[in-house]
Amino acid sequence: MTTTPLTPVQVGGVPHLERNLAWLGLAAWITFNLIVLILVWLNPDIHTVIANYRSAAAGWWAGTDIYGTSIDGFLYLPSFAVLYTPFWLLGEPWGDVLWHVVSAGLLTWAVWRAVRLYLPSPRFTALAQALPLILLAGSAALRNGQATTILTAFMLLGAIAIAEQRWWYAAVLLALALAVKPLGIVLVLLSGALYRPLRLPLAVCVMLALLLPLIHPHPAAAWHVYGLGFNKLIASSLPDRQTWSDITGLLKAIGLTLPMAAWTVARIIAALLTLWVGYQATRRQQPSMATLCLFALSVCYLMLMNPRTEENTYIMFAVALALFAVILRWREISRFRAWLLAGFAVLLGCHNFGNWIFRPTEYWLKPLVCLAFLPILLEACLGRLFQRAALSEEPAASRAAPTAPSSP
Repeated sequence: MTTTPLTPVQVGGVPHLERNLAWLGLAAWITFNLIVLILVWLNPDIHTVIANYRSAAAGWWAGTDIYGTSIDGFLYLPSFAVLYTPFWLLGEPWGDVLWHVVSAGLLTWAVWRAVRLYLPSPRFTALAQALPLILLAGSAALRNGQATTILTAFMLLGAIAIAEQRWWYAAVLLALALAVKPLGIVLVLLSGALYRPLRLPLAVCVMLALLLPLIHPHPAAAWHVYGLGFNKLIASSLPDRQTWSDITGLLKAIGLTLPMAAWTVARIIAALLTLWVGYQATRRQQPSMATLCLFALSVCYLMLMNPRTEENTYIMFAVALALFAVILRWREISRFRAWLLAGFAVLLGCHNFGNWIFRPTEYWLKPLVCLAFLPILLEACLGRLFQRAALSEEPAASRAAPTAPSSP
């Protein structure tokens, strides 16, 4: 593959205006999260979902049903109740405060690791630009303490570890993503299908993550609750209301509905297309960039095809948008598309601007933005984007080892 020299902008020439705006963006990210910590410390039971996590951890160790009969409530694997135990043991408010610190800190670290991998420079400016773009869509999820934040961080860190060919480390991270939230299964299956060296480590780590709850002092009771959780996840995947922010919300806004069987077929077809596009990315794209494409593909599939996609779930999509935007900007590929993706991030944050715009666009605007991003993502997966300014700092493992992953 022919590469072109890095431009002056890429080696450190940052316009003063952009540098100043980046500092403001970083200050906004830090200030927002500090304010959240103060609010949580003052009153941990307002604007939060953490109460569900506390109850689940307490109920799990007590051997009681942590799932209930409704399709709402605790929609996680029992592994998450075990993982949340240290925060529960700290009690209120310090356990809640620490959870928020870990959530925001881990996501910040994941974005920083991505910036270091995909950009030679200016890394700090790119990070400071990406974080406020994520904040626009992710403010509610960060305020509520939703596990989606940590899920996204583990998924992104797992994708980075795959790019570095650290197979066991990647497997641990992806297994943790699945343990935190079942939505992690999409990237687990996609990466396992496309990277042969990852399959054994991933199978081992996922099995350990699933068996983690059986450290319960009464394994039989734990196994019973595990079965209740499986039934709850199956039932919750068939919600009885059509007020979700996946593609059904968009179609309902224009008066289109499909029967459940048709949606099941559509999701299977979309999954197969996602696998095919991911396979093309591993063949046509730079090894490191291919993993970012897989992360973005997984996120887009979840946003559009998960029947329980919520408005706050789009913090995942915001991370993908922000990374693509700063890479397009600082690798001098397309400033127009970089600004376009930044504009998409602003649209994802419409809930911050008041009900006058949020309520009329609820359920359909965010999936529409995700659909609008797909042509750019497809172009990247097919190797037509990011190739004109190849990274000068490709991971050493990617240069030394064969770069083409195995076929599914």
